[in-house]
Amino acid sequence: MLGLAQARTSLRRSAGDCARVASRSGASSSGSSSAPRLSQVQLRAHTRAAAAARRALATTATASKASAPAAAPLHRTRAQLSDLPDKVLVRTGPLGRLSKVLSPRISASITTRVGSSFGGNHSLEWQSAPRNILVVQKRDAKASEAAVRIAEHLAKEQPQMNVIVEAQTFAELHARLPNLVLVRPEERKLLADKVDMVLTLGGDGTILHASSLFDDAAVPPVLSFSMGTLGFLLPYHIDSFADALRDIFAGSASLLLRMRLHLTKHAADGTLLPTADGRLGDVHLMNEVTLHRGREPHLTMIDAFVDGRHLTQAISDGLIVATPTGSTAYSLSAGGPIVHPSVQNLILTPICPRSLSFRTVLLPSDSTVQLKISRTSRAAAELTVDGRDMGLLRPGEFLQVGMSPFPIPCVNRSTPTSALSPRPEPPLLEGGGAQGVVHRSERGEDDWVRDINTLLKFNTSFGKLPNE
Repeated sequence: MLGLAQARTSLRRSAGDCARVASRSGASSSGSSSAPRLSQVQLRAHTRAAAAARRALATTATASKASAPAAAPLHRTRAQLSDLPDKVLVRTGPLGRLSKVLSPRISASITTRVGSSFGGNHSLEWQSAPRNILVVQKRDAKASEAAVRIAEHLAKEQPQMNVIVEAQTFAELHARLPNLVLVRPEERKLLADKVDMVLTLGGDGTILHASSLFDDAAVPPVLSFSMGTLGFLLPYHIDSFADALRDIFAGSASLLLRMRLHLTKHAADGTLLPTADGRLGDVHLMNEVTLHRGREPHLTMIDAFVDGRHLTQAISDGLIVATPTGSTAYSLSAGGPIVHPSVQNLILTPICPRSLSFRTVLLPSDSTVQLKISRTSRAAAELTVDGRDMGLLRPGEFLQVGMSPFPIPCVNRSTPTSALSPRPEPPLLEGGGAQGVVHRSERGEDDWVRDINTLLKFNTSFGKLPNE
């Protein structure tokens, strides 16, 4: 800036000298023959000096503009989902007895072997710092405020983290959080390649929605927070989000691999049929597949096959094929059993069957179940997947359902309940037999036992609290 000022001063001086020389030249041209020649020499010299000053001014101004720092933008340019880095590798392996048999594996996707009978708890170790987190929230003001708090916390504690949200959350919060990354409906398939972790804010239905976003691919670890309601899939209370995030980023949290199912929809000749959203191929789900009569007044007639062999013809309101996680949902209301989520199997439950001898059947996890609408059925059956409408199945058409290789890796609680959740704990065994030893599983603390006591009031007498 100093060079620019000096150049401007020199230019002003040269211009003044040129004007004075020109006036002297005009005054002396009438009195002396030698004066004009001398004035012309001086005029040319001062003209050359003025031109040099102008060139110096232009050069200095250009250099000054190039060296000046660029103005900082008001906000960081908002990233696009496609521009984010791919998800990082994770190291997972079974905990407890199976850790002595099965070695941990490193992969970008968490999968399980189809036919495995044990999901259980697994370790979680990030191979590098996670960078992309998908926040899925319930549609209410309390969940939105929690999303803002978590995003601000991540910006401070994990500045490399990109926070991805769906359109409704983005529309509501982007004015307060300008760096949110929007996932558009047409970009949904990119989530499986980009998202390192899913964080849910709401009830169990929020986790089902998160599962539906990955219904054709592997699911990243899911960290779920309760917003004050109780649910089977909500190990953390929202007030403990900072501790929970610290645990999972440090690798001190464990995962429960909750089994999922996959289904395909077929015509009578076996040809694949599209689902209600127009897709062909597998759909992966968390709770249950339901074939039911819906608005039809007549009972449906469904032929059930297991691994290609005819099991029975169900004349009923419908049939449910559920996972162990879904055993405490619609299947339980229809009279099905409660199954621990570590015990991987398929649960076939009738809905209001005509025959009183038709009971729930538990099938091995490597079984394939076909549900075919009988050609003699008086009506089509409605197909729902985790509460989502997937269209109709007409007489002769059938579903094929089996275990999915892509479980839901749910983050377990890793700190005392008093710090994380207001739920009471069931009492522990006192004494433990003649030797006074309490035998406990190597799987660690079991949230499921607590949940069926506190949420389902399991085997509770009327007018009596669980711990009385």
